[in-house]
Amino acid sequence: MKKVFHIMDMKLKQTFLLTAIAIFTACSQAPKNPIDYVDPFIGTGFHGHTYPGATAPFGGVQLSPDTRVGNWDACSGYHYSDSTLIGFSHTHLSGTGCIDLGDILFRPSVNTPIPFSHKNEEATPGYYRVELPAAGVTAELTATPHVGIHRYTYKKDPSNAKLVIDLTHMLDNERLYEYDLTKTGDNEITGMRCTGGWVDKQYVYFVASFSHPLKAEEISEGGKIMTLTFDLSDNAPLVCKVGVSIVNADNARANLETETGNKGFDFDAICQSTQAEWEKELDAITIEGGTDAQKTNFYTALYHSKIIPNIVNDVNGEYRRHDMTIGKIPAGHREFSTFSTWDTFRAWHPMMTLLDTALVNDMVVSLLNMYDASGELPLWPLSAGETGTMIGYHSVSIIADAYMKGIRGYDVEKAFEAMKVSAEKNKKGAGYYITNGFIPSNIKKESVSCLLEFAYDDWCIAQMAKDLGKTDDYNTFINRSQNFINVFDGSTKFFRGKRADGNWEAPFNPFAIGRSYTEATAWQYRFFAPHDVNGIVQLFGGRENFIANLDSLFTVSSEVEGELSDVTGLIGQYAHGNEPSHHMAYLYCYVGEPWKTQEWTRRLLNEMYQPTPEGIIGNEDCGQMSAWYILSSLGFYSVCPGSNQYVLTSPLFEKATIKLGNGKTLVVTANEPKRNKYITKVMLNGEEIKTCFITYDQLMQGGLLDFTLTATPDKHWGTQPEDAPYSFTTKPTVSIPYISEDLDLFEGEIKAQLKSATTDAVIHFTLDGTEPTEQSPIYSAPIQLKESTTIKAKAYKEGFEPSRTYTITATKSVLRPASPVNPSQHGVSYKYYEGEYQLVADLLRSKVVEAGTMPEPSIRNAKQEDHFGYIFEGYLYIPEDGIYEFATRSDDGSVLLIDKEEVVNNDTSHAAIQATGRIPLAKGYHPFTLLYFEDYEGEHLSWGWKTPGAMKLEAIPASNLYVR
Repeated sequence: MKKVFHIMDMKLKQTFLLTAIAIFTACSQAPKNPIDYVDPFIGTGFHGHTYPGATAPFGGVQLSPDTRVGNWDACSGYHYSDSTLIGFSHTHLSGTGCIDLGDILFRPSVNTPIPFSHKNEEATPGYYRVELPAAGVTAELTATPHVGIHRYTYKKDPSNAKLVIDLTHMLDNERLYEYDLTKTGDNEITGMRCTGGWVDKQYVYFVASFSHPLKAEEISEGGKIMTLTFDLSDNAPLVCKVGVSIVNADNARANLETETGNKGFDFDAICQSTQAEWEKELDAITIEGGTDAQKTNFYTALYHSKIIPNIVNDVNGEYRRHDMTIGKIPAGHREFSTFSTWDTFRAWHPMMTLLDTALVNDMVVSLLNMYDASGELPLWPLSAGETGTMIGYHSVSIIADAYMKGIRGYDVEKAFEAMKVSAEKNKKGAGYYITNGFIPSNIKKESVSCLLEFAYDDWCIAQMAKDLGKTDDYNTFINRSQNFINVFDGSTKFFRGKRADGNWEAPFNPFAIGRSYTEATAWQYRFFAPHDVNGIVQLFGGRENFIANLDSLFTVSSEVEGELSDVTGLIGQYAHGNEPSHHMAYLYCYVGEPWKTQEWTRRLLNEMYQPTPEGIIGNEDCGQMSAWYILSSLGFYSVCPGSNQYVLTSPLFEKATIKLGNGKTLVVTANEPKRNKYITKVMLNGEEIKTCFITYDQLMQGGLLDFTLTATPDKHWGTQPEDAPYSFTTKPTVSIPYISEDLDLFEGEIKAQLKSATTDAVIHFTLDGTEPTEQSPIYSAPIQLKESTTIKAKAYKEGFEPSRTYTITATKSVLRPASPVNPSQHGVSYKYYEGEYQLVADLLRSKVVEAGTMPEPSIRNAKQEDHFGYIFEGYLYIPEDGIYEFATRSDDGSVLLIDKEEVVNNDTSHAAIQATGRIPLAKGYHPFTLLYFEDYEGEHLSWGWKTPGAMKLEAIPASNLYVR
């Protein structure tokens, strides 16, 4: 017994000693600040497309190493898989899917590329360092909003230290319009360049000031490259301060002097000042609990969310407008650009309405300034121009969301006018959308995605119109916001491409990357109508059908067909690596199963974000991926910006303290979220919130938002219909009728079968083009059609709102007669053009560079990689009477005409997407014209046909082609 007690006593002493050591160690280690958790290397691997270099919050300078050029993973200039670098340039994009910038490259060596190792690399907000042993240099970078600061410590031959300034360096195949490099002082170089890439006419001016006088300088590459020599025999590092402006060199100098003049060449003082600014920004949210990995993910996400948009006005208030004139902002305002609106309207902008209302106001004013200069709100503005990238007109969402939340420090009437004008002018199908209620898939690419996002944006306009008392505008836009119904196919229960005649694009494969969707398959757009989730529920035929199909989103396993790097982070067919899926885990809250939202969001937080270079599962997209993580980990997410609601989920951390934009503080608490992930109660300042959402006004009150969580699903909390978040549709509504059969170009007779996804719906129809009513004939059997006919149908059910009207045209096939010509020479004639084209029609206004004949249409002999076009003409021999399907695949655009009739419209296709069309042709020779243009980034042209009775498309044989 004594021995036992002795052993127990020894164990107690050891335990006490270990505990004491642990307490002493913990007390002796200072707790980490938020900035200490930030890892700028997160997202620099895989396809995150972030950069690790130095920038100030929302800074106009992003000074970072460039390790590659010319491919998709060069979007930020840096990729973690690389082991050599080219130099350090002053402008970069964060997380985008397109390449640009990389302006004004400095390289502390005459040799390139320069080897480096990640073991000798360091980055933290506002600071970057790398050892370059082969060059014998240690490079350090920091930045202010308009100034990039370099510090180079030369260890080899410091008395002849070399520094190269390279204006030829570009991250992609941009055009260099103008440039200048001039020595303007013993320790000063002034320069500029104007390039054309993703956005045209990008002006960048700079003034570089050095801590040591120049020993010598050498110009090469026709004045585009300058090699500087410095005598650093005093063993002091070379510090370079580079002021940048997109207006002029005088402003670049003023930026340099204002932001760094009082600190001289004190690199450390400048760096400390910038890091202090980062500490203020990161102090916006303080989290407690969670693992170090989760804290690293969180604070890095917060960092990434505050490096864009980028300030474009200089310290004197001047900025370059989208019409290239110089504007000046009023005192107290900041002008911004780099708005990835298609991505960021979803979560990043709604997050900023909570954290920084002054920033939101400045951004809205900036958008309106762009409207003043260009006549349209921007889609994806960069520097002083518009890239025209992506779809929707989501500046509308950003403005409406700000307005509805009371952020209104701008001309409201002008903002509303800009929203209306932009909705009418959008070049990606607005005309068809307004006239037809849908965008024909055989005429416009991305037709389904564009329509769905237009519909949401129109709902945003309607909300603002209603608040402003503009009844007519409200009625117009709220009606248009329901256009998503027009492309819902009740047979497949997907939103599908619809041709101009109302027939579905076929064949349909929901797993395929196709022409009708934007960076997605039909699965990733299956549940997109954030303003009317209940409206989608009704289209599916009710709650049970909707839930079953939403469940399948996360469980259906199939490979995505087609090449598209953006569809990443797959769980089933949910793709967290791109934005169309981002709201979908929250949709269970709309149908009484919120515990599934809590389950899926927790899984996404844990699996889609990691504290590694590959830790962002897709393009970071200017803060959107980060904003999803931040909001979701706090316990709420903005499914429908403009509704002023945030849908609730379970928080990731025990405590989060949020400094709100109105000066108040909101504390979010949750009990043991590591063990618990299901909500059983939510309290705000002592009042219970029983709904699955919380409002913006409630959050902005500040105080305590407390979540009580459990380890097992609580299937009582938030399950009642009145607990669901906002949807425009509030009543049971009959799903729109549909016809599965393709009625286009039928031969002889055809039967049309009308159905609806709503059980026991009664369908009324007309065949004379009139609007169906309950007095119209009731559909009871397939409709026999012998001639071309327009069918209209509307479905009714007692206790339900009637469906929208469904319209489809059945067209009887009539063979196009063959030409009387009888050509004998094989081949095609061609005309070759060079220039910048956005549509194939632009070729007709261009001069012919070369003309001749060739065996078949080909672009292999184009004289340059980008900015060219062809028009091919000839006769196509049709071997038998029948209906022929033609296809073109083109990057960047093509149109095929046969017998002067447009058969395939693949204009502005980009990314080698296929488009098809059908035409009935008689046996014989038929004249054709194939137009093609190449813009930039890759070139491709191919065509094919499916002959009558064939099962698949094949290449058109050259033996069937004849010269006129």
